[in-house]
Amino acid sequence: MNRISLKQMKLFGHTGCLPEEKKNGQYFYVSIDMFCREIPGTLTDDLNDTVNYADVYEIAKKIVEESDGNLIEHLAFVIGRAVIGKYGLIDSVRVLVRKPDAPIDGEFDAMETEISVSRKDVVIGFGGNMGDREQIINEALDMIRANPAFELIKVSSLYETEPVGYDDQGDFLNGCAVIRTYLEPVEVLHELQRIENELHRVRTIKNGPRTIDLDILLIP
Repeated sequence: MNRISLKQMKLFGHTGCLPEEKKNGQYFYVSIDMFCREIPGTLTDDLNDTVNYADVYEIAKKIVEESDGNLIEHLAFVIGRAVIGKYGLIDSVRVLVRKPDAPIDGEFDAMETEISVSRKDVVIGFGGNMGDREQIINEALDMIRANPAFELIKVSSLYETEPVGYDDQGDFLNGCAVIRTYLEPVEVLHELQRIENELHRVRTIKNGPRTIDLDILLIP
């Protein structure tokens, strides 16, 4: 795995649990390690084929300066999310946030946290038995492709199956797909449910007819 790093960026912000921290602010030191299976720029020598250090610096600077949250854990997570979302070639990112001036009565170098954000492969099942089944499935897959947090890796063939649990309905057209994402499982679920809603999925009868069904089958 290849690594690109920005070390010990000195940034001023107002993250902290105490009122004086939010009011007065303090310096934070942020380090970012980005891990990539491939960096096309190693062959092309083109800035467009790698991670732009200046862009990553500005992402971290903006988040630290604008944040008024409580925890450096959350601050590190938000930075990691923003960086991995910016560059599709990054497989995982590790963010270290150091807080040297934490308001604690004692002798120490710094309080710090290290948070990792990584892409994972999620297997989903899809299917439906209302309307133009194949067209609706293709619309759902197009919406997954259009989601910046998703990368559609593989799509299976389609298979026709009989209904289970409620027989008074038409046959289903089903398949499965692999999605690569940096979202947490509950966020993946919410995004899939949003697509279902946009494609007029209505839950009235358990195991009943539906325009589209998007289910998480396997997630790390």
